[in-house]
Amino acid sequence: MNQPETQTASHRITLETTPGGLQRLCVVNECAVATLYLQGAHMTSFRPHGQDDLLWVSDAETYQPGQAIRGGIPVCWPWFGPHPDGAPYPSHGLVRTELWNWEVVRDDAKSSQLRLWLETGGTDSGFAHRARVELVVTVAASLTLRLITTNLGDSPFTLSQALHSYLPITSPDNVRLTGLTGYPYLDKLTGTRQPWPEPFAVDQEIDRIVLDEGQPVMLDEPGKVRRFIRREGSRSLVVWNPWIAKSRTLSNFNDDDYRSMLCLEAANAADDSRQLLPGEQHPLTTKLGLTTTDA
Repeated sequence: MNQPETQTASHRITLETTPGGLQRLCVVNECAVATLYLQGAHMTSFRPHGQDDLLWVSDAETYQPGQAIRGGIPVCWPWFGPHPDGAPYPSHGLVRTELWNWEVVRDDAKSSQLRLWLETGGTDSGFAHRARVELVVTVAASLTLRLITTNLGDSPFTLSQALHSYLPITSPDNVRLTGLTGYPYLDKLTGTRQPWPEPFAVDQEIDRIVLDEGQPVMLDEPGKVRRFIRREGSRSLVVWNPWIAKSRTLSNFNDDDYRSMLCLEAANAADDSRQLLPGEQHPLTTKLGLTTTDA
C-alpha cells in the first residue's frame, strides 16, 4: 500500500489522536456527530442530534494500532470473508488495518464530506492487481458511505466486498426486518439456499447472504424510530449475528454482545461478486438513517 498523506482538518472536522495512538476524524455539524478512524477508514459512530447512535461498537474494543476494530462499519475489500483461493490471508481483505489517505471534500453546516483512499501496487500475492479504493463519507441527516474501486492494471480482477455495518439492537427478540421476504439467501453455515422467511427471528447464529435487488431494508424495534439501509451497486445484503457459542470465540467481543447488535451489510458477495476490466470502476454505496415511512 502507499503511504498516507497528511491533511489539514476544517471547521467542523477535527483530527484527534487517541491515548492508544490511533488517529480519528471527528465531525460535528448541525445534523449529526460522527467518528471515523484513519486505520481501516473505519466509521465507529454516527449519531443524529437528539437520537441514539446508529452504529454499534463492542465495549470490549481496545482500539489498538494494527488490530481491526470490532463494530462500526469495517471496510471489507478486495474480498469478503476468507481469501477466495483459500490462502492464509486475513478474513475480509487487506485494508482493515491500513492507514488511509484523507481529505475534506465539503464542510457545510448540514453536510460534511470526507474522501479516503489507498492504492495497491500489484505486488501482494493475495491481490496481485493494481487498483485504487476510495471511500467517500457524507455526514448529514443520514450517513452515506460510497466505496469506489478502480482497476488501474492491465488485466481484469474479481472483486467481492462489504460495508460491514454493525447496528445496535435492544434485544434479539424485538428485531423485525422489512424488505427481504421471499428473496433467496445463501446460508453460509449450512451451504443451502432458500427464500427469506416471514416472520424472521434472531434466535440462533445467523450468517446469510441475501441475493436481492438492492431494495431498501427497514429495521424495526418496539419504541424505537425505524431505521433504514439503502444501497446502490449492491445486489447482496449480509445479515449476521454470532449468537452464543461464536461470541465466545471472537476477539474484542463480550460473551453477551450478540444480544445488542445485528449486522446488515451492503455487499458484493457470492453471486454478486463483480469483475472489473482494466480502467473500469465499481461503486458500492450504503446509506443509513431514520425514517417513519417504508421508502
